[in-house]
Amino acid sequence: MKKIKLLIKFLFILLALFWIFHKIPFSEFKQIKIQNPFFLLLAFIFYNLSQIISAKRVDTYLKNIKINMKFKKQLILYYLGMFYNTLLPGGIGGDAYKAYKYQKEFNTGYKKIIKALLIDRLSGLFAIFFLIAVLSFFTSFKYSVFLSFLLLMPFIFYFIHKFLFIEFHKSFFKSFLYSLIIQTLQLFTFLFILFSIGINYKIIELAILFFISSIISVIPISIGGLGLRELTFLYGSEFLHINPAPIVMAGFLFFVINILSSIIGGIFILKEKNV
Repeated sequence: MKKIKLLIKFLFILLALFWIFHKIPFSEFKQIKIQNPFFLLLAFIFYNLSQIISAKRVDTYLKNIKINMKFKKQLILYYLGMFYNTLLPGGIGGDAYKAYKYQKEFNTGYKKIIKALLIDRLSGLFAIFFLIAVLSFFTSFKYSVFLSFLLLMPFIFYFIHKFLFIEFHKSFFKSFLYSLIIQTLQLFTFLFILFSIGINYKIIELAILFFISSIISVIPISIGGLGLRELTFLYGSEFLHINPAPIVMAGFLFFVINILSSIIGGIFILKEKNV
């Protein structure tokens, strides 16, 4: 079954890339140059800062269920999870691996651990919704009833915490603040990538498009969001009436940074026996 799922993911990526190159001539991608490599370095740094704070957010939730792990070990485990998710997509999932490690060391119970990992993911999702709403008020979409509704996301998430994840309720404010910081750092990662290839127009609209792509990229039909994010940028760029080639390339460079950061988790495998 795992092999079939992996095959489907590879087929989707191939079809997505085929369609992208069908819509955008390869010659347009060849014309894109890295104009300022320093911005790419900043993108890599900011992306990994977001991962460090993500590990801190998970740690905040887990402390509610008596999983008190040293943050260094928590960070190593987080990067190991990234490695399993991105570079070993056909094997054990990153969250499943972390849940196994937490249960093995603290014997807390898988149900509580899974709930902690789930509310951690939801925190990031609701932060994205909220940031999309905030950014939209600087565009022509600011009067949309739907986008105004997104401003209520922190309140809705508060009640989800209170009634469905009550054991984690006291961590709501700290974890949601972490989520806003994490998503902002990821946004800056993408913006630095844009700047590195000379894109400095329609920044707010592209920021919103990036957040939309972050939501779509979690659909479990790809590996690391490859193909999903690029397709989002392709059609989003057409909607914004801008050349899609550099925006799609920026999405691919974001994936590359994700891969390079996940390799850090592979390095930590050498220390796995100490985690």
